[in-house]
Amino acid sequence: MKDGYVINDRLILAAFSGTVAAMAANLFLYLINLFLPGHTVNMPQLTLEIFLDIGAYTTLQLILGFVWSLVVGGTYTCLYVLILDWTGWKNAWLKALIVVSGLWVFMAGFIMKLLNLAEATRNEPLSIAAFYIAHLFFALLMSYLVQKFGEPTRN
Repeated sequence: MKDGYVINDRLILAAFSGTVAAMAANLFLYLINLFLPGHTVNMPQLTLEIFLDIGAYTTLQLILGFVWSLVVGGTYTCLYVLILDWTGWKNAWLKALIVVSGLWVFMAGFIMKLLNLAEATRNEPLSIAAFYIAHLFFALLMSYLVQKFGEPTRN
């Protein structure tokens, strides 16, 4: 048993860790995008485009996109916690990078192209690189939070 607060429920652990990590990654990517030329992509914009055909963003759409991006962060983290429980908690940070990178390739490579999302950014290598770096930041923070507040399951 570790000292401090422990979240034993796996779904709550994933929801908390994923949401906090997604908020931080959204802010991180927003700050990176301030310095990039050309079109940029951000997580709330992308999650919004999955569900809605948008032109100009309204405040409600931006809020929905932000909330939906937090749900995606929780979903990524839920898969990550399941994989940790299945494979063990050793090298958890590396497993976070593997899980998030794999999901990023699937989502940013296949789903974005299939659904024609963030079309203006596909020819912007700096924007796509920043998007990936934000996902790596998310993965490392997610891993830290899961390890800080979670415990390996006892079989």
